[in-house]
Amino acid sequence: METTEQRKHLRLRWSFPVSLRKDGLEHWVEGGSVNVSQKGAFITTDSWHLFQVHDRTVIIWNLPSEFTGQSKTIRLKGEAIIRRVDHEKGGIALELVKNFKSLERVDW
Repeated sequence: METTEQRKHLRLRWSFPVSLRKDGLEHWVEGGSVNVSQKGAFITTDSWHLFQVHDRTVIIWNLPSEFTGQSKTIRLKGEAIIRRVDHEKGGIALELVKNFKSLERVDW
């Protein structure tokens, strides 16, 4: 019998550069999204070990012009909660506090 994964929101399979920061870190952590939905994402990063389940983070997505149709990269900022730390895949699964479409546009 074949099982299919049931998700509430569709996933974008684009990979976007991201920056993450949480309380206690003096610097931004760089990574890339493996998939993104309205409520969350999986982020690959060499610094996955700095995060723990339930950590609150700030995330900034860098959406390239070829994705948005704009003349330059658009940056979106939001808050997220770490839901899983995956050492085998080298990343973290996070849940957005607000939907992706509600994220704040920022200049950085």
